[in-house]
Amino acid sequence: MADDGPEAASEAARERLGSQAELLAEMKVLRRQARAARHAYWFPLVLFGLLACASVPFYVQQVPRASGVFAIRSGGPTLPFFGSYSGFLPPRYLPYYWIAALLGGLLATQLWYRWHARRVGLATPARAYLITTVVLTVAAIVLPLLSVAKYPPSWRWLNGLRVLWPGDLVLRGTFPFLIIAVGLLALAWSERSRALTVIAVVYTGAALLASLYDVSNLLYRVGWNTSIADESLPNVLLPAAVLLLAGAGTLAARRLHRTTA
Repeated sequence: MADDGPEAASEAARERLGSQAELLAEMKVLRRQARAARHAYWFPLVLFGLLACASVPFYVQQVPRASGVFAIRSGGPTLPFFGSYSGFLPPRYLPYYWIAALLGGLLATQLWYRWHARRVGLATPARAYLITTVVLTVAAIVLPLLSVAKYPPSWRWLNGLRVLWPGDLVLRGTFPFLIIAVGLLALAWSERSRALTVIAVVYTGAALLASLYDVSNLLYRVGWNTSIADESLPNVLLPAAVLLLAGAGTLAARRLHRTTA
C-alpha cells in the first residue's frame, strides 16, 4: 500500500495537468472563434473599393476636340491633396467627391461595426481606424489652406507648413487612396488580423504605385493603349481592384468558415 501512494499521486497530478492542457486548448479555440466572429473588415474593403470605382468619372480628363492644344486649367491649388490643382487635369469636383466619400464611408463603416457587434455579441475596437482616417482627411483639407494663405508678417510662419506636403504623392489626384491605406493599417491593428494586415500592405503598395507612377505605361507594354482622356483611369482602377478582390475573397472565406463550422 505504501507504494501505491506516490503512484496514485503522480497519476492524479498527470490527470490534472491533462485537464488543464485540454482547458487551455479549448480556451485558445474559443478565442480564435471569437476573433473570427468579430472580424467584419470585408465591409470597408468592398465599400471603399466601390467608392473608388465611383470616382472614375471625375478622373476623365477634358480634351477639346476642335483643337490639338490641351486645355490648361488656370488658378492655383485649392485642395491639392484631393486632386484640385492647376494644369491639364481631372475635373475640379474631384476633391469634393473624395471628401464626401471618405467621411461618408467612415460613417457607414461605423454604423456597420455597431450593427455587427449587436449581431454577434462582440465589438471590434475600430476607434483607432476612425480617428486615424478622420484626422488625415481633415489635415489634408486644412494643411494646404493654412500653408498658402496670405498672412500679416507676424503670422507668415504658417507658410512654412508647406514642408509637410507629401510631395509627388498628390500629383495624380490619388492621395485619397493613401488615406484609405493608412486607415486600413490602423484597422488591421485594431482587428488583430494577419490577413487584413497583408491586405492593407498590398493595398498600400498599389496606392503608392498609383500615386507615383503612370500605370497606363504598364498597359502600353501589353498592347492596351488608353486614350489621353482616360490615361488616369488605370491609376484609379488598380487600388479599387485590390480592395474589391480582397473584400470579396474575405467575405467568401468567412461564409465558407461558417459552413464548415
